Amino acid sequence: MSEIVLHQWVMSPFCNKIRRCLEFKGLSYQVVNYNGLRALDAVRLSPAGKLPVLDYEGERLQDSARIARFLDHKHPGKPLYPADAAALAQARLLEDWAGTSLYFYELYLRMLDPVALEKALDLVCAGRPQWERMVVKLVLRRRYPNKLAKQGLGNYPRAEVVKMLLQHVQDLDAQLQSRPYLTGEALSIGDIAVVAQLDEMIRTSDVAERILSFARVKAWYERCGGMNS
Repeated sequence: MSEIVLHQWVMSPFCNKIRRCLEFKGLSYQVVNYNGLRALDAVRLSPAGKLPVLDYEGERLQDSARIARFLDHKHPGKPLYPADAAALAQARLLEDWAGTSLYFYELYLRMLDPVALEKALDLVCAGRPQWERMVVKLVLRRRYPNKLAKQGLGNYPRAEVVKMLLQHVQDLDAQLQSRPYLTGEALSIGDIAVVAQLDEMIRTSDVAERILSFARVKAWYERCGGMNS
């Protein structure tokens, strides 16, 4: 049995991020999915009741940024965080932007669109009884519109939100004009954090083709490993 265990929600972009970090480091790990009402068990893993949580050789860690830094400390051979000061600063800014801004576009496109929501439920309720799907759907439909409204993005019409998102994707495309990765010549935590958010939009949203219509973004996405499921 692997001494590294990732506790995750399969549709979480933050769990996607940690899967990518582990695979980038070449580490063997097990996954425990908290599908359906098993999600309630996540409360005992983290004071915040959130995933991912990583068990690493007897040590338990919460929060994707903290886990990524921990993995870099333990396995420095393939760094997630660049040594160059300017590249490091940019990587950290991208990691934070992905988690505090881009994340809400992912939530909007997934939770406020009926078709995308059903695809998300297919993921998060896989292997669970059908009746749990109805309960989870009710919880998601109650929780996330309110969360998005409080954040602000939920108060905009979908067309405007998609327009704002595609402007961000265009900006990423421009950053990739003269380099293969967002922070330079090598993949970094900035790339991983951003691509993990886009990955979840591409997985369930009908905006996927429009995101990948930007040639440099599409090539970068493929360099980063494409869909991580």
